[in-house]
Amino acid sequence: MPEQDRTFDNIDGWFKQIRLKYASQMQCSKGCTACCHGLFDISLADAVEVARGFQKLPPELQQEIYSEAEKLYERIVSGVPGSGDPIVFDEDDPRIDEIVDSANTPRCPLLGPAGECRIYEHRPLACRLEAVPMVDIHQGLFGDWCELNFKDGIPEGAVADLQQDYDHIDVIQEARSMDVASRARLRNPRAITFIPSVIVEYDKFWKNLL
Repeated sequence: MPEQDRTFDNIDGWFKQIRLKYASQMQCSKGCTACCHGLFDISLADAVEVARGFQKLPPELQQEIYSEAEKLYERIVSGVPGSGDPIVFDEDDPRIDEIVDSANTPRCPLLGPAGECRIYEHRPLACRLEAVPMVDIHQGLFGDWCELNFKDGIPEGAVADLQQDYDHIDVIQEARSMDVASRARLRNPRAITFIPSVIVEYDKFWKNLL
């Protein structure tokens, strides 16, 4: 099993244990879509995972999702006139914030009618980590987490359970992104893109990397 897959399996297993042990502190379940609204950037590694999940969907569902993604894609394209396929950005590109703000917290095109992620097994890393307090084994607590979870803060004794080696996760993601950039002949392995872009550009670009 590739290390990327092992990392995702480890994260998913860890998250299930957190959700079980701290059920009273967490809202997460099928149908809760609080973190499924809003345009957010993803790495090249995650872009390939999204494409892989999209590939597995029935053609009629692909078309439905494509139609939703295309609306958001038009907003992305309007922020980068003259760009070709794929549309990727350097991670410090100021246009990213402008595009995200202009999108006005849209529903993810991969979100199903019952609040299910239609590519759940291939969802981006951010979707796997968003829900709980992010506690690094070296640096401790950093960043925000879903406002529906751990509303009263982190319970005593929970810090150890929440710990992850985020440096290691980043190393694995960066290595995967470097591989994608090399195969795709993209200049910057740390470039980012958006889920709607991957869906709309799937036939023209991303499926060739699977």
